[in-house]
Amino acid sequence: MRRPTAQDVADLVGVSRSAVSLVLNGHGAGNIAPNKQKAILEAAERLNYRPNAVALSLRSQRTRTIGVLTWPSVGGTPSLILRAVLNSATRAGYVLIFMDTGGDQEVEGQALATLRDRQVEALLVIAPELTDYRPPEPMMSIPTILVNCADPQASVTSVVPDESGAGAAAAQILVDAGHSRVGILAGSPDAVQTRLRVAGCHQIIAAADMAAETQFVAGCDPGSATVAARTLLEQPEPPTALICAHERITVGAALAAAELGLRIPEELSLVSLEDGEQLACQLAPPVTTIERPDRPMAEQAFSMIIESLDSAETSVKQVAFVCPPVFRDSVTAPRSRQSRSATASR
Repeated sequence: MRRPTAQDVADLVGVSRSAVSLVLNGHGAGNIAPNKQKAILEAAERLNYRPNAVALSLRSQRTRTIGVLTWPSVGGTPSLILRAVLNSATRAGYVLIFMDTGGDQEVEGQALATLRDRQVEALLVIAPELTDYRPPEPMMSIPTILVNCADPQASVTSVVPDESGAGAAAAQILVDAGHSRVGILAGSPDAVQTRLRVAGCHQIIAAADMAAETQFVAGCDPGSATVAARTLLEQPEPPTALICAHERITVGAALAAAELGLRIPEELSLVSLEDGEQLACQLAPPVTTIERPDRPMAEQAFSMIIESLDSAETSVKQVAFVCPPVFRDSVTAPRSRQSRSATASR
């Protein structure tokens, strides 16, 4: 099947081929009437026409290529962010070159050298979880945006989730439900993401004069989380609700509850601070979560990187996205085990 051309778009609208070129290359303002611009864009969409990327690069002396540095963590790769960035790039006619640095500085240096040899126009650094990132010197000479990570010196633009706000939102849900004893199942205590989430939880918990205990989970696997959850739930005065830092930890908490004969949410409420793998929402009952703004962050970062390429102005920005709650069926007012036992004995 023949690919549609700029002439096909021009014929459909009844304009010249040069008019189509001006509009699709972003130079229609002041040259083409607004109604004609709209008609050209609609015709291009209808015909599924995309300008030839090679031809555009030759004319503009631009490669329309962006390098992406990323790496995995214990919780996996930032797949949702990567996919959203790829979709944005595809729609805009850009090519992405992905490089997995494995979190190794030497490998990162080699990756940067390769990307510069390929004449990438800009760089995106995408972390699997919120962390500090100190950009190496070569990044100072090319438009760079950090996604899900931030430079402590704020020398490079970053787009991050408000992890402290996420922890606060989770705790507030339990405060509003009437809980007074809360357990927090967190990741590595050394991780920036963990510190911010736990701090956000404790900010709300302290203001509500609630009792809380944090249990750090060795890994993000359900098995480790089950052990950690049981440590909290088998105490003389156990929490009536758990905040879980990851959906796999949430699965472990649900398993621990089942082993101890605790019903969710009647005897144990659960809130998950993530559900990127859509595990928490598939539990029975589905778990209330704090949603990570992966797609909005990715789309914002890509939009900003394109703006930086098209503008002579360079300004460093720090953008933080709110993490909204998604209410499901895992939270209700607390009911003590003692009341259940008393009811059962009658």
